[in-house]
Amino acid sequence: MTFRDPRFAIAYTIILLFTGAYVYHPDETMTGALIAAFAGAWGYYLGSSSGTAKNADNVGKALDIANASTPQPAAILQPGEAAVAAPAAPQEN
Repeated sequence: MTFRDPRFAIAYTIILLFTGAYVYHPDETMTGALIAAFAGAWGYYLGSSSGTAKNADNVGKALDIANASTPQPAAILQPGEAAVAAPAAPQEN
């Protein structure tokens, strides 16, 4: 998360707007709205974005490790094709 990220600016703009509305008209409804705005921005960055990014990074690493350790097939058959064994090499005496 960087301060140049547009989502960061949008989240804090929303928090500032609700803070301004609370200063203008402080009551229980605005207190709840301010708390909800803050919790939504906080949950989005710590719950959704960061968690998803870490999860995607871990899954990507796991797939890279799995692909590196899996032997590649000698040939890939297309639908309808059958595997045919190669003729045996002549044996030397």
